[in-house]
Amino acid sequence: MTTTRTGHLVRMRTHRQEPTMHPDRSPFATTVHPDADGPFRTAIAPDRSTVYVSGPRRVLGIWAHPDDEAYLSAGLMDRIVRSGGHVTVVALSDGEAGFPADDARSIGVRRTLRRTELRAAMAEIGVADVRFLGLPDGGVDDADRAATTRSLAEIVAEIRPDVTVTFGPDGITGHVDHVACSALATAAWQCEPCGQLWYAAKTESWLDEWRDLHDRLGLWMTEEPTGVSDRGIQSSVRLNDAETDRKRAVLGAHASQTAGVVAAFGEDAYRRWIAEETFRLPTAVELADASAGDRRVLTGSGVS
Repeated sequence: MTTTRTGHLVRMRTHRQEPTMHPDRSPFATTVHPDADGPFRTAIAPDRSTVYVSGPRRVLGIWAHPDDEAYLSAGLMDRIVRSGGHVTVVALSDGEAGFPADDARSIGVRRTLRRTELRAAMAEIGVADVRFLGLPDGGVDDADRAATTRSLAEIVAEIRPDVTVTFGPDGITGHVDHVACSALATAAWQCEPCGQLWYAAKTESWLDEWRDLHDRLGLWMTEEPTGVSDRGIQSSVRLNDAETDRKRAVLGAHASQTAGVVAAFGEDAYRRWIAEETFRLPTAVELADASAGDRRVLTGSGVS
């Protein structure tokens, strides 16, 4: 089978075969979701040679800090909005700890700045539904897990997203807030299992390409994340020049966090570094582990 992508659609040629319907895959990958009531809509050409797959219409992003959403999913959000869909972004913390130790601004001023930056960043791609839970930066894991899960589950129930995107259990960089965010978002999605849950990930090839620079800059807070093979990718968003321009504007709005990174990378390398976004599905083991870890916490909390 040969496949071509056309904008927000996936086009599949089957070479005289009946169209093959594959479960649980994304509009940006080369497969089709079979459930007419699910997040992905399909249309089959009259000669049954081509299957067209529309993308998710409602996406919920749950992230630890302002700017996480930009690095890991700005391109995805941009495509959803430009195709007429709706995006909701939830920041668990305000990111007030993301400043040099000698920064003289108060915690309150830092929080206001980071919230303002996030709203401005999302305005660059037309995302107006931005929400804050106000958990302490660096203390997401110490927050009331049942209450936070309940708050997130209520948002999932309200939005009814086709796709919820968040960190995988490794948190990408290993940041403790990222890891906690993954656990909380996964627990909320399990309480309100609507649509699909996608974990942001990095491919093996991307990690290989950028490893020397990552090592030089000390990017990872623990060890390098485990890369995803091509077979493990649920959705890959490779940005064209115009999309990269818009993502660059999104990141530019997070100036308090990104200006130094851009200076370290150089503009050309930075643009290439941000031009690919990858997502995977959670494994059965990851979902089972998350369920086992949170079921006791949620007992009697009103979340079921």
